[in-house]
Amino acid sequence: MIWKNAILLTCLLCLRPWALEAQQARRLDTTTFVVLGEGLAAGMANSGLSEAVQRKSFPAQMAKQMNTAFPQPLIQGPGIGDVLGYQSLPVRAPAHPQGSVRVFPKKREPDAGEAEEAPTLFVFNLSVPNFRLEDSLTLRPVSPLIHNDDSQQTAINLILGFPALILERTVPLWTQLEYALRMAPTVALVELGYFDVLAAAVAANPGQIPDPAAFRASYRTIVERLRERFVEVLVTTIPDPMDTAYFSTPASVARLTRVPESFIRDFYGLGANDLITRNALSVIGNQFMRRDIRALPAGSVYPAAVGAEISNRVRALNTQIVEVAREQGAVVYDLNALFRRLRTSGIRAGSATITGEYFGGFYSLDGYYPGAAGHALIANEILGLLNQTYGESFPLVDLGPVVQDDPVTKYAPAREPEEGAYEVLRPRGRVE
Repeated sequence: MIWKNAILLTCLLCLRPWALEAQQARRLDTTTFVVLGEGLAAGMANSGLSEAVQRKSFPAQMAKQMNTAFPQPLIQGPGIGDVLGYQSLPVRAPAHPQGSVRVFPKKREPDAGEAEEAPTLFVFNLSVPNFRLEDSLTLRPVSPLIHNDDSQQTAINLILGFPALILERTVPLWTQLEYALRMAPTVALVELGYFDVLAAAVAANPGQIPDPAAFRASYRTIVERLRERFVEVLVTTIPDPMDTAYFSTPASVARLTRVPESFIRDFYGLGANDLITRNALSVIGNQFMRRDIRALPAGSVYPAAVGAEISNRVRALNTQIVEVAREQGAVVYDLNALFRRLRTSGIRAGSATITGEYFGGFYSLDGYYPGAAGHALIANEILGLLNQTYGESFPLVDLGPVVQDDPVTKYAPAREPEEGAYEVLRPRGRVE
């Protein structure tokens, strides 16, 4: 009996390395690539969400490099969605020059130019602008299709509820998570939580950021439900809004306006660590053009203590994301670290260096969502992680042409102020 047990133990020991190798091997099936996200993954930029920016979103660029289908809920220009930091406007859809609002995709046929086809019945980029984490679990399309007094519900309807809401027969209306599960994804990317912290940062109210325990519970539900279906899940950490171009230091304002930092601080009574909001940056630019320097409007200068608290709370949420991913066997891409690197040192892309400053080449005009070059950079970062984790060889996006075609990268300020550029401001003196 003893020798039989010894033989059995020996066999188990011999098999164990093979079993561990099989357990640790990761396989990536990109047949159905689904994305659960908010404005960042949707491709929102500048003044809203439209076809022009959606086609350049980092998930769309990833799908192209992975050679997998990725139908999107393309929106005709001028687009939809409120721009955070500005007053919400009533919904006008269709708005000139929109026709159907949702774009009729075009496909190229040999020797036949472009032929129109009906929008796809289902979409794989389920990202909704201004979506909070909890919204992925609770919000669903609600009739009618257009809500003139609710831009958020209208966006949900056009992305998650089209064409279901215009069909004559009753069909299921799904939340973002339910929709993702119905698509039977083989791989899913989860980019949620950014709007939760971004809205709090713009409002200068850290208390709006979700409690870490509640955030963890909702995030775990999403990842767990996907993993129960044997989906390979990739999650991203949440970027710190304080690293974005929505907030500028006096030094970066000086580079953008091409005047010495001392003049910016002197004119507006700023400390070296004070932050100026995007809207205040516009005010400063207008004042410089008029050669009339005045005190900035209330709320233009961001308290350093509030910014520090926002950053601390973002770190707490990212800790929950990493722990949930570890428990559920999901892969983590540290998007927070990328935004920080852009803010502190910049990243070389083609012949240019992209930075996290306003007009630094990464962010669009809203200051917190990337432009085309920024999305291409994110796509390459994640593709590199997939290649490393799964042993894939997905080609990276050629950043050179993207950088050259992105208007944001063409107007990056000089690193040093031009001599004499501030002389026109001297007659007005400092702010009283």
